[in-house]
Amino acid sequence: MAAPVVTSRATRLIRWLLPDRLSRYVLSEVVPQFLLSLGVLSAVLVVSQLVRLADVLSNFGFSFENIFLPFLFIVLPFLSFTIPMAYMFGVLIGIGRLNADGEFTAMLTAGFSALRVSKPVLYVGFALYIIASACALYLEPWGRRELVQFYERKAQSELDNVVRTRLQSGVFIDNFLGFVLYAEKVSKDRTKLQNVMLTPGEKLDFMKGATVLAPSATITGSAEKGNLKLGFDYGVMYIEGDNDNPSVMKFRRAEIDVIRIFQEQLIGNGEIDSDYRALPLPALWRYIDQIKDSEEAKEKPAKYWKPRYLLHQRAANSFGAVFFGLFAMYFSITDTRRGKGTAWIGAIVAVISGYVLSMGFKWLAENGHVPAPIAAWLPNLILSALGGFMLYQKNRLPPSEQIFAKENLPFWGKRVF
Repeated sequence: MAAPVVTSRATRLIRWLLPDRLSRYVLSEVVPQFLLSLGVLSAVLVVSQLVRLADVLSNFGFSFENIFLPFLFIVLPFLSFTIPMAYMFGVLIGIGRLNADGEFTAMLTAGFSALRVSKPVLYVGFALYIIASACALYLEPWGRRELVQFYERKAQSELDNVVRTRLQSGVFIDNFLGFVLYAEKVSKDRTKLQNVMLTPGEKLDFMKGATVLAPSATITGSAEKGNLKLGFDYGVMYIEGDNDNPSVMKFRRAEIDVIRIFQEQLIGNGEIDSDYRALPLPALWRYIDQIKDSEEAKEKPAKYWKPRYLLHQRAANSFGAVFFGLFAMYFSITDTRRGKGTAWIGAIVAVISGYVLSMGFKWLAENGHVPAPIAAWLPNLILSALGGFMLYQKNRLPPSEQIFAKENLPFWGKRVF
């Protein structure tokens, strides 16, 4: 006789899990706003990188490839951050519209609770967490690798073009990797220079205030092989000092790694050195195991703590899609008499609080004070518990009641002091 009961419970569970008409209606309001917010945040991210992308266009030329691919490789590593934030704004706008139009009140009148309405929001939040985590674990390192490789390919072709066509006898090159280069005589094969001057341009911080003069110089290696170098023989370096008295330094041989300078101008020194950030998931895991007991990690433990935290952070950070959805549900169904600005202020405070909490635990993990898994997941658990409690209180109390008031806290009245 127990089988019908089990079947009935299973049927109810399946019906509860499957999206019904109410869930589809709620999602029809939230999903378009989420996609719009994701597009806006991605556009803002791209705009913030325009200065960096302008260097790409100035060095490599204006083309569809030079515009689209860097945008793609820059946006992908940040999807694990932009997806949760876009979802919070999507829920805030979508549910807020239902609340402002009185539809949410009609749902409550029809017997649907706030927790019931939040069910599809949580479903989509968990789904977006899985998608954003996959982006963080796989697309983020892929985007970083592809961006570096894109710059390297472009650097090779650009440097080959400079060496083969622009480098001429008695001609000043005013933008040779940010330097001003002059050679009185250049050999036909473009490998030997005579009476050479090299000085940094206005926008270059490297060797700022220094000028190199040498009777001869050589270009060795190639951009294609990634070992292109410019060497000076028996030269003099003049370095600007105080009171117009430059310092003079003589040298027998000095070499400049041309490829390295080009990469640092476009990519940044930190991104080149932090190779582990571009490693795919299996390679990053092996890297952490290898460096754990190395002498380098014993001397500088942060060499091990940072990549270990990064691994757990990529899996945990995207959980913001869940607790941001909870916060957005709470803020979007607040009393309409308080004004629409209150919901947006609350959302901004939630984002800032999440960022500060995450950065605080990141510092603790990267300095060895807290284990990496705890540092990566504890902020998410704290914020999820807070968001769930706020939504629970909003569900059980009238809209005008304060959820953190002492008399409204669960079980407070049952305490005995």
